[in-house]
Amino acid sequence: MVDFPKDESLMTAGLDAWPFAKEACPADTGWTVIEERLQARLGVAHFRLPPDHRDPVPGEKNPNKYIPFVRFPRWHYCHHCGGMELLPLFSPMGQRCAGRPYAQQSCATRPEKKRPFLIPMRFVAVCGKGHIQDFPFMEWVHRAVPATATCRLRARAGRSSAGLTGITIECSCGQKRTLGNIFEFDKDKGGALHRIGCDCLGLRPWLGEFETQTARCGEFLRVLQRGASNVYFPSVVSSIYLPLWAEAADRDIIKALEDPTIWSLLSAGLVSGKIAPERCEIVAGMRHLKKDDLLAAANRKLAGQPVQSGARVQTDEEQYRQSEFEALGTERGGEKTDLFIKKGKLEDYPPDLTRRFSKICLVHKLRETRALSGFTRILPPDGQIGSDRLRELKLDPRIDWLPAIVVRGEGLFLEFSTAQLEQWQTANPEIQKRVVGLNRRYNLGRVQRGQEQRPISPKFVMIHTFAHVLINQLSFDCGYGSASLRERIYCDFKDQSHPMQGVLIYTASGDSEGTMGGLVRQGQPDRFEATLVRAMRNASWCSSDPVCIESAGQGADNANLAACHGCCLLPETSCEEGNRLLDRALLVGTPENPRIGFFNSPY
Repeated sequence: MVDFPKDESLMTAGLDAWPFAKEACPADTGWTVIEERLQARLGVAHFRLPPDHRDPVPGEKNPNKYIPFVRFPRWHYCHHCGGMELLPLFSPMGQRCAGRPYAQQSCATRPEKKRPFLIPMRFVAVCGKGHIQDFPFMEWVHRAVPATATCRLRARAGRSSAGLTGITIECSCGQKRTLGNIFEFDKDKGGALHRIGCDCLGLRPWLGEFETQTARCGEFLRVLQRGASNVYFPSVVSSIYLPLWAEAADRDIIKALEDPTIWSLLSAGLVSGKIAPERCEIVAGMRHLKKDDLLAAANRKLAGQPVQSGARVQTDEEQYRQSEFEALGTERGGEKTDLFIKKGKLEDYPPDLTRRFSKICLVHKLRETRALSGFTRILPPDGQIGSDRLRELKLDPRIDWLPAIVVRGEGLFLEFSTAQLEQWQTANPEIQKRVVGLNRRYNLGRVQRGQEQRPISPKFVMIHTFAHVLINQLSFDCGYGSASLRERIYCDFKDQSHPMQGVLIYTASGDSEGTMGGLVRQGQPDRFEATLVRAMRNASWCSSDPVCIESAGQGADNANLAACHGCCLLPETSCEEGNRLLDRALLVGTPENPRIGFFNSPY
């Protein structure tokens, strides 16, 4: 649900109502996004950008397409007379009071054009399976005597109480009731709505389902405010684009091979498992390309695709990031592609840095795709691709795409020394002791939110805290705001046979051609040491010390130790973990035991 100006509350419609939902998206719109790794993981043919404003084209009747919305919640009221109306799901904008006679405050005496606009009610009812419906005001009032077709409701805010007990819903038949206990809820016994016989109807307004369904859900309904954060939790899956097949290819060849129509034409008729030269010759003539270069790039792309389009790859997040970790640690891509990495020469960096880092890579260009795979209500997603808890975005199975956005920018990739990390973790038992309690509190919160437990190691906490501290320092040194930088942690949790210990810090908002280069410049040998020294010096002291450094648990779920807004926390858009699992003592140590800090340890 989105609150628009002039007191309009609308809900984004399902993909069935989007432009060109069930047909091929015209190539000239530029909405199609190709990200083969992510497509294979989510089981879709491609992604599409949300329609945006376009300048009119001469001769085109309607150049602009829009994201469709439905009206929700449907219950509205007049702020002048309190009259309530149940509006249609597809009613137009700017609905005015109907002017029903309500004592002296009625709007019936006013001209229709001068009546106040209706305001959406602020309460909705949701269930744990993701369904949502309007608060049953009519049933709430008429628990003793059933409502009739002539009943009309009115919302009145009394002066006796500023809380919900001061809001009364009255009916024209004489019955009335306050909203005093609507938020009462017990997961085993239900809540206030269950006691009056109102359970979930299985409604999905975003898909056009707003009336009673034949197959009811039957789950307990929970009353929430429409703007509450737990009404909607998006499941966003991100991926770093790895165009390894296009490293030496021309930009026009890359654009042609990423066109779904061209690629389906080339890959449809393989000869001995290779792209047919005759088909490449036809495409080269159509796009004015060199046939031999096109054929070589097409065969490289074919060899790099392990699955067919639309087939889902059953891998978890750790396995999915393994290929990114391997690619970011080497010199990949080129200036003509969306991935361009230059590996720094360790001999040019100070010895104290090369002892702790095995790789320092400058990512001059990268592209991140973020796709919306579904959403949940009440509790956040469990992180599993294809989970039963995720609500669907469409009804028609022919829709083989998902909405996504693309971010281009630059970044720094740092890989820690495996030997140094192992020696540091095993050298001091205090390190493991600090993380044990942190792990217990963090996983207790995950279980309460319906998520599976996740083993947390000192290595992950240290790398995560290092990313926060470095982002805070880079925001001063290279000119980017901290909200414009993001982290991407590469760390092994389950598969110890393929260890990962790296972090990618990159720009989260860049234009189509990249960014200014300031982030990459700070990673160069003559600058990176000074940035890192300043970051560690700032991390060694916090304005909340000694309270912060001696903390036994703070922040969300008490899942932080020595980390607060004065030293380590970042904007929510910058952190993958919701500002959890942070402890700067693992970076710089504590006053009593400085050797537990990775950057203070002698190893």
